[in-house]
Amino acid sequence: MANTLPDINILFKQRAATFTQRGGVAILILKDDTDKNFNTAEYKTETDLELDEAKYTANNLQYIKDTLLGKPSKVVVVRVDAEKGVTDALDIVKNLYSTGWISLVSDAKADYDTLASWTKTRRDTGKKTFKSIVYDPTTPPDHEGIVVLENTKVTFKDNARGQKDGYEFLPTLLGYIASAGTDIGTTYMAMENLKYVTEPDNINAEIQLGKLILINDENIVKIGLGVNSLTTFSKDKTEDFSLIEVIEAKDLITDDIRSIFKNSYLGKYKNKSDNQMLFVGAVNTYFTGLADRDVLDDGFENTSYINIEAQRQAWVKDGKTEAKDWDDATVKKNTFKRKLFLAGNVKVLTSMTDVDFPITLE
Repeated sequence: MANTLPDINILFKQRAATFTQRGGVAILILKDDTDKNFNTAEYKTETDLELDEAKYTANNLQYIKDTLLGKPSKVVVVRVDAEKGVTDALDIVKNLYSTGWISLVSDAKADYDTLASWTKTRRDTGKKTFKSIVYDPTTPPDHEGIVVLENTKVTFKDNARGQKDGYEFLPTLLGYIASAGTDIGTTYMAMENLKYVTEPDNINAEIQLGKLILINDENIVKIGLGVNSLTTFSKDKTEDFSLIEVIEAKDLITDDIRSIFKNSYLGKYKNKSDNQMLFVGAVNTYFTGLADRDVLDDGFENTSYINIEAQRQAWVKDGKTEAKDWDDATVKKNTFKRKLFLAGNVKVLTSMTDVDFPITLE
């Protein structure tokens, strides 16, 4: 085998070239007994939806149209029977998808609590890049993967609906946020189907509490600031992690790296130090491509590298206690089974500081 990973280099270049064009998937959970012969359906346009109009109640059909309004890459409808719970729908999502923006329409706090808890688990434990949008949960999620809509009332432009509770706007917000990707951003994004919203008394205070606020700006309803619910910051999760577009970029980068490792490296190349360093080099070329496309800051040294400490600890936990005393070069040389412990330090262009993130590939 030649000492190169040519296919992987090409794949990373292709991912970088299409990075800003890849809008997100909007996953909308609906309870509907109209047609029980399906669990999921996918739509890219209203024309696609027209063929299935008879499968939904009038309200649910409108929610799907609302989601399509923002033009996400596609809308995935996850349908469950009316007597089923949100958990049943999320089980379907878990089995069929690995990423996407998720929301639902409900007047029950418990449903949003369930979605928020599931999102945390899938991200923190399952290492999947799902994100969700909820309304008035019992406890503030305080998590970069969960957006909380705060506005209590919204007024739609169409006279048939008029003023509604804020949670009925979740499908529209889902479609817009999923479509934003990394090049548009969500701050000051206009909500085309709204006439007016009820604003909280202190908008800035609510934003500081990790809530997304819709504002009235010269007769146009807009997202005041594209934030998620994260309010507890640390060395690993800085204030930039509270910005939707920063997390979107980080998640897309993570998914690209994991996908190429799993499909084009694992099982095709011996997991030795030389090949790992070639993979790292390919990732760094990918970062350069993202900087050329203004996803990452080209004035910053965006780089990936072997996560020495994570690899050392893996050996120690496996019973090789002498790894505690290995120097860094020895740790790097002693790759661990089929795993590649990668770390990255990048600066997303919209952020104030650089972002560190570990990725364990296996």
